[in-house]
Formats: sequence, structure tokens, C-alpha cells
Amino acid sequence: MAFSIEQYIADTSANNEYNLRQQIEASRKMQALTQQAADDALYRAAQNNAMAKVKGMSKLAEAANQLS
Repeated sequence: MAFSIEQYIADTSANNEYNLRQQIEASRKMQALTQQAADDALYRAAQNNAMAKVKGMSKLAEAANQLS
């Protein structure tokens, strides 16, 4: 089998294109995961904030009951 520079270039180019497509897809997936993690963190923070308000209201009600 003789070495063909044209075949080597074609094979290398195809391999490079495949690798680039794989990297682009991995980057898209990572972006989606990062966005999902940020959304989840914001949702948990909002839940924690709401729960803190409920607990605060409960303590306020307890204090009001103790005053009466």
C-alpha cells in the first residue's frame, strides 16, 4: 500500500471535522447543564427565602400571642 498525501489530508480533515463537531456538541450540552444548574439554584434560593419568611411570620405570630 503506497502512501498518499492526498488521502492522508482527506483523512485528517475528516477526523478534525468530526472532533470539532464532537466538541461543539459537548459545549452545547455543558451550556445546557450550566443553565439548568443556575435555574435550579435560583429556584432553591427562592424556596429558602419563602420558607424563611414563613418561619419569620410564625415567630411573629408566636410573639404576638405571647403579648396577648
